[in-house]
Amino acid sequence: MKKLITYTIAAGLMLPAISTFAQDESVSTSANIDSKAFRFGVFIAPNMSWMRPTTDKTDDNLYAPTNEGSKVGFTYGLMVEYNFAENYAFVTGLQVNMTGGKIKSEYLGTEPSATKTNLVQTANFNYRLNYLEIPVGLKLRTDPISNFRFFGQLGLTTGFNLAKKATYDVSYYGEDAGTLLKSSGENEKIKGTLAIAPIMFTMNIGAGIEYPLTDKLAAYAGLFFNNGFAPDATNPNKYTMAYTPSFRDGNTRLNNFALRLGLFF
Repeated sequence: MKKLITYTIAAGLMLPAISTFAQDESVSTSANIDSKAFRFGVFIAPNMSWMRPTTDKTDDNLYAPTNEGSKVGFTYGLMVEYNFAENYAFVTGLQVNMTGGKIKSEYLGTEPSATKTNLVQTANFNYRLNYLEIPVGLKLRTDPISNFRFFGQLGLTTGFNLAKKATYDVSYYGEDAGTLLKSSGENEKIKGTLAIAPIMFTMNIGAGIEYPLTDKLAAYAGLFFNNGFAPDATNPNKYTMAYTPSFRDGNTRLNNFALRLGLFF
């Protein structure tokens, strides 16, 4: 959280400096970048991500999953815009999203501990996931207002999993009835077919501002909400880890807020 606040403060300090610099340039000359049919850019985006179970109980009614907090992530990549009409553009690009979240699942059964076998009692997972993403969206911009352009953007992002790790603590009962065991891992690779969604679909909505710096360069800043809606981000019943029994975590969705800072060329 401290890192995200630091990035936000830095962005706020940068924008007045950008504006001062840009005022030394000719408005008519600087506006040339806005008339390009295609624009290319780069961006960085610190983000705050979290995982949200969609139910209070799992489908089998055996576990109660809860969100255990957010974590700071980071996205960076390339932007491409095609301006098909005045103030309207298709947007796409290529980006890497370093994200994750924390989920806890607790067993709801009330049978005596002495009778429990092959059963996860509690599971705490802190996920670290990397996705290669391709966004597609529609961008609407205002006419220049004191040489600023304000925009809104809506789109869909398809992500392909690149890495999947977790720090975890699991309490479980093994083959011996009534014996509670513990298993833990530190930044351990998550194993298992389809354990983590190999492809993720995310709806995103955002708003921000642009300011031309020269006839070939424009500054860009925006705040985006990215809502993972399909499929389930995690499938712990498919994990192949050090512990033997499986559990569920309530059809988790992966979301984040991101502050984008970039340049168009």
